[in-house]
Amino acid sequence: MADFPIQISGTEIDNSEEPFPFLTYRDITYIPLTWRFAHEMLHLDLAWNEQDGLGIIGGQNVIQGIIGDDDQALYFYSLLGADPAKAMVKNDKSTHHAEWQNRKALDAFTSSLTASVYPMGGKPVQLTRKDRDLYYGDLKVYMLTDSDVWESAAWGAPVHTYTQFEAANHAVILSINLTLPIATIGPNYGTTYTFLIRDGKVTQLNDFNQKLDRVIPNPDGTTWIASAMLPSRKGLMAGSARLALLDQDGVVHYVNKQLGELDVQVLGLTNPSLANPSAEDGSLYIVLNGKNLHDFEQNDKGGFYVINTKLETKRVSGLAEGTYYMDKARKVFIQRANNTIIDQAKDEVWHWYDADLARLKGASEE
Repeated sequence: MADFPIQISGTEIDNSEEPFPFLTYRDITYIPLTWRFAHEMLHLDLAWNEQDGLGIIGGQNVIQGIIGDDDQALYFYSLLGADPAKAMVKNDKSTHHAEWQNRKALDAFTSSLTASVYPMGGKPVQLTRKDRDLYYGDLKVYMLTDSDVWESAAWGAPVHTYTQFEAANHAVILSINLTLPIATIGPNYGTTYTFLIRDGKVTQLNDFNQKLDRVIPNPDGTTWIASAMLPSRKGLMAGSARLALLDQDGVVHYVNKQLGELDVQVLGLTNPSLANPSAEDGSLYIVLNGKNLHDFEQNDKGGFYVINTKLETKRVSGLAEGTYYMDKARKVFIQRANNTIIDQAKDEVWHWYDADLARLKGASEE
């Protein structure tokens, strides 16, 4: 057994406690190919079949982040994008066939997505300002504070953006965003206030002090209020994926608090090609990362779930490594490292080696 200090990516390994320890033989150290060491810590994929034996796959990264999808295929950015003929990878959802798309196709596809507006993603609305008070029609919604009206000497006053979302039972969710137009490193989200307007009453939703992605009225008279995880300078902002349910009586139930989860990720929120992330009965697919809301400690709740409008959850599977994506038909795919895509419903794994992709003929420039 190896009796010297061992670290993997900064994590100390207590070799004496490992069921399959590191070994040394003739001055060579051997690492056990356990799932924890190989897959979780070194991000290698392990695959076995009777014909080829054990495959250890790592360092494959031509297929980059997902761009979007259509009826037939998923589309991904390419690491070989410097070649105009290999700017985007198109992966057929049924046959798993991969092919290159040129830069012209990439530009056309991304333009079609950015021109889209999320269904149920809200619409601009005008508020009336009287001194520091903001009015929605005749209803006073909010009184601006000193920090809300502070003006930068170099950049001027905050920019106001007001968005209205339609909820069930003639209710309205109103979002007020105030952003100073100053130079920042990373996203400049400003300050956001969210309000429920129902039956002539205004209620501030203090747990949604950030951008809303969709407000989804359901057939039973309830309404989902959801925010996707926000990008930051270093990945994604923990604690920013939020979900709430407005019930038929006008009571708001915060799902993060009910489940005790730091993040409740609703799948499909940011896919502009998806008309409605919820099923016909109003249920949603959600992902829990398994971190406690209050102390950020890891728990055993991490996984892929269905949640219904009675706030009942059913665990579909454990938490998979990678990025979950819901397509326009509400099918769920998981993108993992090493050019790996998983069809969650079929439990099918698609994988391409960098060399295989590089050998494919690039798309023509037309």
